[in-house]
Amino acid sequence: MKRHNLPGGYSPTFYLAFLAGCLFFSSMSLLITPLPLYIEEMGGGAREVGLATTTFALAAIVARPYMGRLADTWGRKPILLIGASAFVLGPLSYILARSVPALLVARMFHGVGIAAFTTAYFALIADVTPRARWGEAIGVAGIAASAAVMVASPLGGSLVVRTSFPTVFLIAALIAFSSLIISMLLREPARESVTDSAMNPIGPRIRDVLRLRGVLVPSLATVTMGLSHGAVLTFLPLFGRDRGLGNVGFFFTASGIAIILSRYLVGRLSDRVGRVPLVLPMFIVLAIALAGLNWAYGFGMLILVAITNGIGFGGARVGLEAMVVDSAPGTARGTALGLLYFCFDSGIAMGGMLVGVLASLLGYGSVYLLVGAICLLTMALFAVVMRRPEMK
Repeated sequence: MKRHNLPGGYSPTFYLAFLAGCLFFSSMSLLITPLPLYIEEMGGGAREVGLATTTFALAAIVARPYMGRLADTWGRKPILLIGASAFVLGPLSYILARSVPALLVARMFHGVGIAAFTTAYFALIADVTPRARWGEAIGVAGIAASAAVMVASPLGGSLVVRTSFPTVFLIAALIAFSSLIISMLLREPARESVTDSAMNPIGPRIRDVLRLRGVLVPSLATVTMGLSHGAVLTFLPLFGRDRGLGNVGFFFTASGIAIILSRYLVGRLSDRVGRVPLVLPMFIVLAIALAGLNWAYGFGMLILVAITNGIGFGGARVGLEAMVVDSAPGTARGTALGLLYFCFDSGIAMGGMLVGVLASLLGYGSVYLLVGAICLLTMALFAVVMRRPEMK
C-alpha cells in the first residue's frame, strides 16, 4: 500500500480513523457523569447504576467474537460503520426509556456499538502501519479515547446542570453521527496486503487465536484492566458526590492527559525495549492509584490519583494491546483484538456488578483498595507466566 509522508509519518487513513475515533469516544464520554444521575432520577440506586455498566459490557462481550471475525472477513470499514451507527441510535433510545429496565435494554444495544467500532478501529490502525511502529501507532490511536474522556466528560457534567438529560443524549447522538460520516470516507488497504507475509496466516477462528500465547495471556491480564476501569468509570461520580470532591469530570480530564502521555511514550518505548518490561511496572502504578482513592478526601488528592491512574492504565493497556497485535497474523488480527476486548469488557462487567454490590457493604473507598490489590496479583501472575522461555 502506498504511504504518504504526512506529519508523524502515518497514512491519511490513519488520521481519518483517528478523527472518527475521537468523535466516537466523545459521544460515549459525554455520558459518563449524566448517566448515573439519570438512573438515580428514574429511581435507581448504586446497584442499578452498576447494572447499566454491566449490561453495556455484556452486550459488548457477546458481540466481540462476531465483530472481530467479521472485521477479518468483511473488512474493517463495514464494522466501523456498524459501531458508529449503534452509537447514534443508542443515546436516542435513552430519551425514549421511561424506566430503568427499558434503559438497560437500550444499554445493551449501545454496547454492541463499542464492540464493533473498537475492534475494527485498532485492527485498521495496525493494517496501515509498519510493524516496527505498531506500539507507537496503537499508543497514538488510543489517545482518541483518552482525549475524548478528557474533554467530553467534564462537558457532560456541565451540560447536565445547564440543560436537560434529553438534550445531552441528543448531543451525544449528533457527535456519533459525525463519526459515522468520517468513517464513510475511510479507504482500507487491499485485503491481500492485510496478511503479514512474514507469518503463517490462519483462519479467523477463535480456537486458533486461543492457541497463540501472545494473544491469550495479555487478553487474560486485560480482564483486570477492565475491572479497574469499570470500577472507576461507573462509580466515581457517586463516590465523588458522597465525599464532596466537586466535579469529578476533572478526574477524567487529568487522567486523560496522563493516559495520552503514557500511551505515546510507553507505546513508542515498547517498540525498542519490548512490551513486558514496561507492562509490569505500569500495573504497579495502577494499583497505587486505585488504592489512593481510598484516601482521597479533597480535590487535590483526587487529581493526583487521577494522574497516577492515567499513567498506569494507559501504559499497561497499550503494552498489552501491542503484544496481541505482535502475535496475531493479519488475517486473524480482528479476531485476536476481539478476544482482547472481550476480556476487557468482561472485566468492566464484573466491575460494574461486584463493585455495586460490595460498595453497599464496604464503601467505595475500600472497594477501590481491593481492586488495587487485584492489580498487584495480576502483575505477579503475568510476570511468572511471561518468564517462560517460549514467551517473548
